[in-house]
Amino acid sequence: MRYFVSFSYDGSCFSGFQRQKNLKTVQGVFEKVLSSLEGKHVDIVASGRTDKGTHATGQCAHFDIDTLVKEYNLKKYLNNSFDGEIYVSSVKKVSDDFHARYDVKSKVYSYYINMGEYNPMMRNYVYQYCNKLDISLMKKAAMCLLGEHDFRSFCTDSKNKENCVRNIYSIDFEENDNILKITFAGNGFLRKMIRNIVIILIAIGSKEKDVSYMKTVLDKHKRDGNLKCAFAGGLYLEKVNY
Repeated sequence: MRYFVSFSYDGSCFSGFQRQKNLKTVQGVFEKVLSSLEGKHVDIVASGRTDKGTHATGQCAHFDIDTLVKEYNLKKYLNNSFDGEIYVSSVKKVSDDFHARYDVKSKVYSYYINMGEYNPMMRNYVYQYCNKLDISLMKKAAMCLLGEHDFRSFCTDSKNKENCVRNIYSIDFEENDNILKITFAGNGFLRKMIRNIVIILIAIGSKEKDVSYMKTVLDKHKRDGNLKCAFAGGLYLEKVNY
């Protein structure tokens, strides 16, 4: 039987999503719990991976188990086994041909920046930039990213990626109590793509770079090795649409 789960996790507790030997990862912890239930190894297939430190409020995955268990009881079992670092919000049976990765239609990510006083309590969850940004300039710079483009310039491992074409549907900015939230919606995102875009938006918002710099980077179709990406803890996978 194939089950589909929606879940959230605190990325600061894990060395990323993908299973890694001798490291604590979201996939590794999830599969350990399921394998204990099943009595044999169980693979989970997620909508995509998140990097070390990146959080999720709406990650999705599927897995196959033979054990007959009601959806409600499976949800309860999983949440009782995760020590509060992962929380499953829904569990449902799906057809065997459903695929949590290949059936994705779009994803929504948000990035949070603190433009006010340093907040040690939020240091793992919001980028502590602690300086004002010109959001109007950031909005203008983001306009060139909308639509379908080759985003190779923003992909950290672009040399190993054949297809870097993605479609960004929207980039929205919202400020509340000195916290800037930037929300990206698109058909898919490359590894560290959003964090690489955000660091350029910050450079433009701080007036370190001109608005035209974003288009210049986009048109290069080549990753600048000197460009550092934004702090992983400010990024959240919020929603996956099927």
